[in-house]
Order: sequence, then C-alpha cells, then structure tokens
Amino acid sequence: MTLMRALPGLPALAVVLATAASPAAAQDDVQTFNAFAVVTANGTIVRAAEKQAVAVATLAGPFFIETGEGPIPSGDVACAASMRADHATHRLTGSGACMFTAHDGATAWGSWDCAGYELVGCRGIFKLAGGTARLAGATGEATMIWRPSAHEFRKQLDGTTIDNAAGIVLWRDFKLKGN
Repeated sequence: MTLMRALPGLPALAVVLATAASPAAAQDDVQTFNAFAVVTANGTIVRAAEKQAVAVATLAGPFFIETGEGPIPSGDVACAASMRADHATHRLTGSGACMFTAHDGATAWGSWDCAGYELVGCRGIFKLAGGTARLAGATGEATMIWRPSAHEFRKQLDGTTIDNAAGIVLWRDFKLKGN
C-alpha cells in the first residue's frame, strides 16, 4: 500500500501547511482557523475578600490547529493567568497572556480577558500582539475559552491553597494576519 493511499488527506494537508508557513501568505492574507490546547494548570489561590478568591496560575500544554483532516499538532502554549472568583455570585473574571512556540521555533504572544463561572470556566477575547521568525509582526484575534475538567486542591500551612487543574483552552475563529 502506498503512503498516498494509506493517508488520503496527506496532499491536502501538505498544501495547508505549506501555505501557512509561506511568508507571502502570512503577509498578504488573513488566515482564520480554530485551535485548542490540552493543558495542565498549576497555581496558588488566596482569599481576597469575605467571599472572593484570586488564583494566579500557569497553564501549559500542546497546541493543535483544527483542519478538515483532524487536529494537527502545531507546538506548545504557555499562559500566565490571574483569575478572581466571587463565591457569592459564582462569577469568574480573569486576564493573562499566552506564548505559542511552533515546532520550528517561531513564537507568538498575546493577551486575553475573560468572564464566566467558577468550576465551569470563562470566555473572552484573545489578542495576538507579535512574534518571532516567520511569525514576526503577526497580529490577530480570537474568542478564547478555558474549560477546566479536573481540580486538585491542597491547603497549605500559610493559608493559601494550591490548585492543580487539567483542562482545555479553545481559540475559536482565530484570525491571524502576518506583518
């Protein structure tokens, strides 16, 4: 069996990846795609008011771009997050920044704000602000969604709580424009 018969989407995928990596395509076109990362989050939670807590955490994991042929592993993402939870209303607000590192070493970064509910996650806007190598000058915007799937809380002697969580971060309708 030939490789082309075993992987019928290979020619289409090669065209998509070649176009995405092309400096001319990155400079002239806006590329729209969906992406996600499967992340672990590690942070500290402190009490901020009678019924409020603030968590400061890092989220990190592999980053995938969705295609018609399924998700494509595209690198890694690391995010810093500050989240405020109001235990009276169960509302959650947050902000932070993310850095993406592609398999070829190119990086891109941006910031985000979100709102949602405790233990459910939040939704907001992610704004890409720049990058290096083939992503130098890249800008863009996406709807960013954080959905935690599991939490492990550990109370510390100093009164803080350590939270180790797992979950998924989604970027929907990511519009990427080159320099």
